[in-house]
Amino acid sequence: MIVPIACAISSKIHARLLPVESKHAFVFPTFCLLVPLDALENRELDLCGGAVFGYGGLWGRLTGLRPSSYLTTLKGTIRHKLEGVLSSHGYKQDLDAAFLGFEGMNPLTVYYCYKPDGVFWLTVLEVHNASGQKHVYILEVGKNEETPSKGFDHQWAFRRTFHVSPFNDLSGFYVLSIIRPAHPPSFTGSPSAPPLPAVRVHLHLDNPTDPESPGQLKLTGLFKPESARPLTTVALLYTLARYPLGLLLASPRILYHAYILHYHKRLDVFIQPEPKPSWGTTEHVGGIFDAYARRRNEAFLRRRVEETKTTVRLVAGDPLVPEMVFTPCISEKNAEELIIRYTAPKFFSILFSAPSAKHALLMGSTSEGFFTVSDEDMFLRVYQPLETSLPMSRRQRLRAHPMPSSISFVIPNQHPLDVSGNRILSYTILWIMQTMDDVESAMYRLLKARLVHGNEPWYREQWKRAVLWAHGVVGLSRPLSMREVLGSIPNVSIVH
Repeated sequence: MIVPIACAISSKIHARLLPVESKHAFVFPTFCLLVPLDALENRELDLCGGAVFGYGGLWGRLTGLRPSSYLTTLKGTIRHKLEGVLSSHGYKQDLDAAFLGFEGMNPLTVYYCYKPDGVFWLTVLEVHNASGQKHVYILEVGKNEETPSKGFDHQWAFRRTFHVSPFNDLSGFYVLSIIRPAHPPSFTGSPSAPPLPAVRVHLHLDNPTDPESPGQLKLTGLFKPESARPLTTVALLYTLARYPLGLLLASPRILYHAYILHYHKRLDVFIQPEPKPSWGTTEHVGGIFDAYARRRNEAFLRRRVEETKTTVRLVAGDPLVPEMVFTPCISEKNAEELIIRYTAPKFFSILFSAPSAKHALLMGSTSEGFFTVSDEDMFLRVYQPLETSLPMSRRQRLRAHPMPSSISFVIPNQHPLDVSGNRILSYTILWIMQTMDDVESAMYRLLKARLVHGNEPWYREQWKRAVLWAHGVVGLSRPLSMREVLGSIPNVSIVH
C-alpha cells in the first residue's frame, strides 16, 4: 500500500463574480489529509501510539479523526457509514479501499471510492455548513458526466439542494471538476508521484432559456494541493509548526469575508432554509427542543392511534432516518392511514408550539412547507384538541401570545400534546423557544443585518406570512409590520 499523504499544502481560492457590484475574491493557504479509510480505521496510521495523530476519541492526542464527525449521526466507522449512505442510494457494489480527503475545519470532505479491481468509481462530496448540517452528493464516473475542463479528469453538473453560504439561495447548479488521486489506496507499487487530488466547484445561476442546464457563472472555488509529505510524525509536526493556526483560522476567515460581503459589498443575507431532501442525503438532527417535541408527539400518537384506530406514519425527508409507524394493537380491516412527510425535525416543534393542529397546518405546511399530510381532515381528527370544561391552560395562553388576531381559528383550552408530561417543563420550554426567537431577532436588528425578505426564520415573522397565505396575499417585496399585514388583507380593518 502506498504511504498515505497527510500534509498536503494547498491553496484555497474563492471568487464571487455576481452581482457585479459585489465582486470579491480571496486566497489563503491550508493543508489537508488524504488517507485510506481501511488503514485509518485499522489504526495503522496512528503516530506515537495515537498521541500525535490517531483515529477514534477526542482526548489524549494532538490531532486525529473521529467517525462521529462524518456523514451521519449513526454509530459506526466512517467506512461503515459511507457504505450505508451509498446503499441507501442504490449503490450496492462492494467498495475497495476509499480515500478520505480534505479534512479539517472545512466545509467539504471528499471520498474517492474504488471498485474491488481498483477502478475509480465514485466521488462522494460531504458538504458541511455552519449549523452542523451535512449533505452528501454522490457522483458516479460515466453517469451524467460532462467532458471535463482542461487539466481535470472528471466533471459533473447538478442542481444545488443544500444551503451553505448565507449570500446564496438554493437555486442554481454546481459544476464540479476533479483531479482524481493518481492511484488507488490498494496500489502496491512504487508511486512515481504523490496522489494529489484537486476539486473545483463552479456555482451557476439558473438558465432562463433551459431550466435543465447551468446559466451564468456566479462564483467559483478551487482547492488544489501543491505539495505533500507522507504521514509521519516529523512531517505532521513540521506542517503544524509551519501553519500553527491553520485549522483554527477557518471560522475567523469565513466571518471576516462575510462581514465584507454584507456591510461593504451590500449583499443581503439568506437565513438558512431547511435542507431539501430530494437529491443526496441531508443530515439534520435538530436541536434539544425539536427532540423534546418529538418525544411528546410520539407519546401522544401511541395513545391516540388506540383511540382512533388509525395508523399514523411519519416519513422523514432524510432517507437515513427510518419511518416511524404508530399502529393500534387491534387493527380494524380497511383501517385509515395518515401519512405525514416532514423535511426537518422542526416539524415536531411546530406541532408542539402551535395552539392547534389547524394552526400547525397553516403555518408549518401551507405557508412554510415544513411538512405535508396525506389527508388534512384525518390530520385534524388525529390531533383533535381535548374537550374540557377547564379554563385555557397557561401553556395555551403562551402559545396564543404571538398569534395575529386576524387568524380566526379557535384556540382550544387544552393542547393535545399536553395530556402527559411535566407541565412546568413544557411551559418552560415553550417560553425559552419564544424568548430565544425574540432575542435572535433583536440581535439582527441591533447589528443592522439585512435579510432577504420572506426568508426571516422567526416565529412572529412566520405567522405574518401565514396570515398572508391564509388570505391569498403573497409575493410582497419587503417586510411588513403586523399593522401593514392586516391592512393588506381584504375586508380586515385596523381599529385605531
